[in-house]
Amino acid sequence: MSQLEFDSSQPLIIAGMHRSGTSLTASILQQAGVFIGDQLLKANVGNVAGHFEDEDFLHLHQDILISQGISPEGWSIAGSIDVPPQFWGRAQELCDRRLKLYKTWGWKEPRTTLFLRFWQQLLPKAKFIFPYRSPWEVIDSIFFRGDPAFENNPSFAVEVWLIYNQIILDFYQNHAENCFLFHCDLLKTDETALIQKINSKFDLALASPTESLFQSHMMHAAINNTHRPALVSHYFPEALAIYAQLQKIADVPISGGLDKNLALGTALQYRDWTLQDWRTSNQLKVENKRLRLLQAELSRAQLEIIHWRQTIEAMENNRFWKMRNAWVRLKKTLGFWQSDQN
Repeated sequence: MSQLEFDSSQPLIIAGMHRSGTSLTASILQQAGVFIGDQLLKANVGNVAGHFEDEDFLHLHQDILISQGISPEGWSIAGSIDVPPQFWGRAQELCDRRLKLYKTWGWKEPRTTLFLRFWQQLLPKAKFIFPYRSPWEVIDSIFFRGDPAFENNPSFAVEVWLIYNQIILDFYQNHAENCFLFHCDLLKTDETALIQKINSKFDLALASPTESLFQSHMMHAAINNTHRPALVSHYFPEALAIYAQLQKIADVPISGGLDKNLALGTALQYRDWTLQDWRTSNQLKVENKRLRLLQAELSRAQLEIIHWRQTIEAMENNRFWKMRNAWVRLKKTLGFWQSDQN
């Protein structure tokens, strides 16, 4: 690649809060012709369709976080993180290798959100793509996945969502011309529109998707039909405020505004929901008790089966029992012989 081609190479960086559609965004951009890495993190229970994360950038971010005493998972409320000097050369090498080889390239990695200023300084021409998602949907997805960081402190999930999205909000407000911010519902409804809008804003020529990559099990939104969005907005108004600001400035906000996914309840409804949760919780306790009793009965039955099986084996191995069985077989043989004689 010539120096001119090197200078014209366009990085596209996909970042955002975990569980906000970054993986699906990366897969669509990959299909549109963006090189997003040749060693991608494999699919697992958390992302059965694949994470689409370049392992080189993932490991770099994890090492930086560990060096700062922060969880390598990126669960942090520290805000933007300064990158120690010892990691600059490694990051530059990763970028130079791709700048030399690819016209349009990038990576997806949620932890990137914590290092936006660093990457902008290292790659001044980079464009940033930010999918965002409601706090209640993200929290529901995190809890469903069972991340241990939130097991004893569930509200930590809201705090992390707040930090990640506040960083995105601040960065977008200062660098809107180099950012594309959109609600992740666009990924479910119009992948072609996503590419067209990115092309239009950044003056690119990415290819239109040849097939839909969204699957119904991705980014489920059943939580929106419950009372929990209202509970989040009631007890964490700062999260609702950030979400509203994202909606206001986004290149593609959610269709229909906040009211589509937020059912604000009256005090009476909150009371009823609280009692319903209380009732449901006790029903689960009763059901768990019943299951434990059934399990105990099953264990006793299994022990009894083992006891009788061992008893039968002991009897069959006993010399007297063997003689008895031989006598029974002999009597049957004599009986058959007498029958033949008659």
